[in-house]
Amino acid sequence: MAEENGVSLVIARGLGVGYNGTIVATMPELVIARGDRLAITGANGSGKTTLLKTLAGLLPRVAGELSAPKPGRGGAVYVHPAPFLFAGTGQDNVLLGAHGDRGAARRAMAAMGAEGFSRSDVRTLSHGQRQRIALARAIAAEPALLLVDEPETGLDGEGLAAWQKIAAERPDLAIVTATHRPRAGVTSYSLNR
Repeated sequence: MAEENGVSLVIARGLGVGYNGTIVATMPELVIARGDRLAITGANGSGKTTLLKTLAGLLPRVAGELSAPKPGRGGAVYVHPAPFLFAGTGQDNVLLGAHGDRGAARRAMAAMGAEGFSRSDVRTLSHGQRQRIALARAIAAEPALLLVDEPETGLDGEGLAAWQKIAAERPDLAIVTATHRPRAGVTSYSLNR
């Protein structure tokens, strides 16, 4: 369990992540506090996605120690680069992340600039619009730790600006991304096989 003092959300030591007992990436030590911005970089297949899923509580660790928030609302939320959206509208999907809280859903859609297509059937949306809905759904869950795999994939200029604004204006939110292109001012950790 992460420290309850409101500072450290994630503490990992000797962490090995992988599948079926096989380690694909290791992290000797990792501490993530509220407000931290961390970019996990590395080649394809280096374990970036596996690390994010492990930190989100979606995969068990293979080795070492890990203390992290529980998955879900107020805890850890993971966004896949090709996110699954449920049948219905964009708003329906964001409401799922908000656990029915219409105000939280509205704020998240506005933050991602998704109001214009929030009532559209998700099957009619472009990849970038779907990505914006997925990010809005994650933000609506009001996580302490947001883990986003390739967050900028498919985003147009407006979507990218909205994502960057969220990252800049949420000092309470720890954001960890898996990316090939880390942004300036973001701490990077490279996974190498």
